Amino acid sequence: MFDFGELLVDAQENQELWFRAEMTHRQFASLSHRLVTADIENEIINLDFFVNRLEKAKNLNLDEVEKWLKNSWNTENVLIQNKSIIENTGQSFAMQWAFPQAYYSTFGSLLAHFKALGYTQESHTAVLKNFSLLIEQNKFPDSVCFYCTGGKKNYRFVNIVKPNDVAPMDFDLGNIKTIDNHICQFLKATREIKLDEKAPDLKFKNGKGQKRKKLSPAMWQQVSNALGHTTIMDLLYRKRIKANYQDIDTFSSSQFKGIEVLTNLSAVVGRLNLINETYIAKAIGLDNYEAMLNRHLKKVNNDTVKTRFETTKTIIDAI
Repeated sequence: MFDFGELLVDAQENQELWFRAEMTHRQFASLSHRLVTADIENEIINLDFFVNRLEKAKNLNLDEVEKWLKNSWNTENVLIQNKSIIENTGQSFAMQWAFPQAYYSTFGSLLAHFKALGYTQESHTAVLKNFSLLIEQNKFPDSVCFYCTGGKKNYRFVNIVKPNDVAPMDFDLGNIKTIDNHICQFLKATREIKLDEKAPDLKFKNGKGQKRKKLSPAMWQQVSNALGHTTIMDLLYRKRIKANYQDIDTFSSSQFKGIEVLTNLSAVVGRLNLINETYIAKAIGLDNYEAMLNRHLKKVNNDTVKTRFETTKTIIDAI
């Protein structure tokens, strides 16, 4: 006998799979569009912090900077190579590891950035929180200084506007409102998860000394303050977790646009790494930076970072 119930369940699962796959595609298409079309190079050149106030670490350790740069460059190189796997197999299962690779590449370049300038944070939580503080202080180019902040039911977007006249699934690269709406939805959903994860650390209790099940707005604000803002780095971190543990079926689905997502993901990584690498080069000196890059290129064929260096050099020569 034909089981209509099973058919209905399968249809629902396919619909949910399509939704997750399509949302991932639209999220990274939106992020990529925002960063690739932005004039980040000139934003850096005209940024007061970069031009006038950026200083190298007092106890600069070039070996530490180089270690994290190599980590970033190698991981980005592996990320880009996923394209050949997808093209040769016709499947997108490689994307399960592409998101962790994207995060670790940007984390590596950001940590190298921190080592070069003297920021002491090293753990993922501390580095991401300090990054959120730096973008609040306008120490990064404007195009990446967007974030979501605030506690539950009191979210606030900064340097990006969430439109009220756009449907959640609307998507048109020619309409900036739909682009910003997807980024804002991504930020908000990620912040909600991070608030829920952070809240137990504060150990709120009721009058009887028992763990509180429901937090007041003031308590959620305390959680928010402890958490820091939710930025583009948090988005990459969230996808790193989901790729490893939650969305594996999505990346194996025929509905997942693997090549498109990979292309957009790689573009986001490239733009973020350009910023970090340019800050590093200015802090430690262009000659030191180029020497690190040349040592890397003697061992690894990496046209991506080689080409990006020309942009970094142009930026520094322009100030």
